[in-house]
Amino acid sequence: DDSITFDSPFGPGRPGWHTECSAMIEKHLDRGGDYSVDIHGGGADLLFPHHENEAAQTRCATGHEIANYWMHNGFVTIDGEKMSKSLGNSFFIKDALKAYSGEVLRFFLLGTHYRSDFNFNEEDLLASKKRLDRLYRLKKRLFGLNARDDTTSFQSALLEALGDDLSISRALALLDEMIAEANEGLDANPKDKVLKRRILADLAYVETLLGIGTMNPYEYFQHGIDEETKVKINALIDARNAAKKAKDFARSDAIRDEIAAMGVQLMDTPQGTFWERSE
Repeated sequence: DDSITFDSPFGPGRPGWHTECSAMIEKHLDRGGDYSVDIHGGGADLLFPHHENEAAQTRCATGHEIANYWMHNGFVTIDGEKMSKSLGNSFFIKDALKAYSGEVLRFFLLGTHYRSDFNFNEEDLLASKKRLDRLYRLKKRLFGLNARDDTTSFQSALLEALGDDLSISRALALLDEMIAEANEGLDANPKDKVLKRRILADLAYVETLLGIGTMNPYEYFQHGIDEETKVKINALIDARNAAKKAKDFARSDAIRDEIAAMGVQLMDTPQGTFWERSE
């Protein structure tokens, strides 16, 4: 619309979209003349010219920077192609959650640095699930114990990696190394409670920083079983416990076999009976 113009020393014109962003930040984030934002995000395609112009004009108009930090994210591709409606290759999280738990998807997304393009494909998603499975198998070995309030070299290294522009590849490599060393230590010293609680402290730190490892390890391995089947399995476990209490071991074993035929294995622990999908 040619009517939306403003007179200037250079002739009629209108603000560009770079100015729109600077103006919105000034209007909504003004702190007495200092309206810099801490973190300014955007897609990598906005780095130039949009964000460069946005920063330059704010610097000229106010004498200070518009942002303390800039974070430019990559894009999502599907099997190497840009995701778009026109290509018909869009996917929805709700569909992915039918096959994988939310935590598996989170771990998969964590595997790519925020400034890199993210390539969604089934092969890498499955690899991420197997990687997360190793963490939960370690948690199963420690189930029922409480973590020590320790600060370890692993925790310091993990925080340092994330402090380096969110170097997720370093962080996840440290996690893989910690899990491997923890399993080796438990194999060599299966009754070492100090070791177990230290490992749990490391896992709790991972949970806090990365938001993974948050689930009961047995419930994690139940994903993919529908609610109706879960109710039936839990009812059978109650019946089995009652049979064991009545010393009807033949009935108890028969129920275990019935549950096993459903693709489920039971684990009797001091904290009770738990179940998961058979591998």
